[in-house]
Amino acid sequence: MDSAAQLETIACRWQGDFDNRRQVAATLARGGPVAPELTRELRTMVVERLQAPQLGAWVLYFQEFRASAPQLAHRQRVVVLGVDPQRGTVRAEQLFFRGGPTYDRPALDAARVQALGPEAFDRHPGCDLYFEAEPALDRFRARMDPGACRYRHPQDGEVCADFEMLLHPDQLWYRDRSLRLADGSVRGEIDGFSWLLFDRADGTMGADLPALVGQQGVWSGTFRRYDALGDLLETFPSTITIRVFQQAGRWRYHQSNLHGPEDAPLRRLEAQGEIHSGRVWFASERYQGWAMDLPGQAPAAGSLLVMHARDPADPDIHEIISCSPDGRRRWRVSQLLRDGHLVGRTLIDEEKLTGD
Repeated sequence: MDSAAQLETIACRWQGDFDNRRQVAATLARGGPVAPELTRELRTMVVERLQAPQLGAWVLYFQEFRASAPQLAHRQRVVVLGVDPQRGTVRAEQLFFRGGPTYDRPALDAARVQALGPEAFDRHPGCDLYFEAEPALDRFRARMDPGACRYRHPQDGEVCADFEMLLHPDQLWYRDRSLRLADGSVRGEIDGFSWLLFDRADGTMGADLPALVGQQGVWSGTFRRYDALGDLLETFPSTITIRVFQQAGRWRYHQSNLHGPEDAPLRRLEAQGEIHSGRVWFASERYQGWAMDLPGQAPAAGSLLVMHARDPADPDIHEIISCSPDGRRRWRVSQLLRDGHLVGRTLIDEEKLTGD
C-alpha cells in the first residue's frame, strides 16, 4: 500500500464513534483492589471529518468524554493528515485550540470548528504523530518522535509528552503520559500509562446495554405496600416514565415517578443517571444506586436494582424486576432494609402505555 492509500485508510479507520465499555466491564469483572494501570472509567470518543480546506485536505476533529465529567471534552483536538515528503509516511499534525485549558474543555460542535481558520489554533510540530503500517496485525501504529513534544508548564516547568496509538479496522488504542524534564518524574498519565481500548460503536442501543434501557416509555401500575409481617398497609396507583437518550457521546437515563394514595396529592420523584459498564447508575433526592441485568440468560430475564438511602433514617431498597416476553407488562418486588433488618415489602404490577 503506497502512502496515499495509507492516508485514506487511516482517515477512514479513525472516523466514527468509539467507547471503552468492553475494557471497563472486563476490569470490573476482574475485581480486586483498584490499581492505576486498570481502566475503570468509561470514556467515549467521537471522530468526525471536517470539510475545512483552509486547514488541509484531510481534517479530522475528535472529542473524548469521561464518565466523571460528561459535559466536558477531556481531549479535544483537530488533526490534519498528510504525507510527510521527507519520511514518505503519513503524518498527523495536531492543532491545539488557542485559549483556555488544554484538557477538559467545553464540548464544541463540529460545524463551528469547521469554520475556524488557522489563527484559532496553536501548532507544536514536535507533538505531531507519524504512522507506521504493521500489515501482519492489520493495524497502524502512530507515535510522536521520542522526546520531541516539549512544552512549558506554568507549575512543572519543562515537560515532555509521550503518546502512542494503535489503529485497527474496528478498534483504537492509545496511551498517554507527560514527564517533568527536570527530574524525569511523571507529571500526568492515563491509568498508569496502560493502553486504553476503544471499540467502534454503532450508535445504537445494543445488546451490551442493560435490559432496563429497553423499558423506556410510560408505565401505569399499582403499588401495594406491606409491613415486615406481610400485612397490607396501602394501595395506590402510579405512573412511571423512563427516558433514555444520548448526550455528549454518552447514554443518559431519566425516570419520573408520579404516585400516591388517591385521596392525597400526587408525589413526584425524579431520578437522573448514566449508563455504562453494563449498569444504569442513578440518583434521586432520597436515593442513589444502580441497576443491572439478572445473570444467566440472554436476553436478560429481568433486572436487579440496589438503592442506598441518603438519610440513615430511610431504608435501603433491593428490587427485582421481571418483564413479560412482549415487553408490555412488568412485575416488581422491593424489599426495604434498615440496619440489616427487613422493615417492609412493596409489590408493583405495571403495564406499558406507550414506548414514547
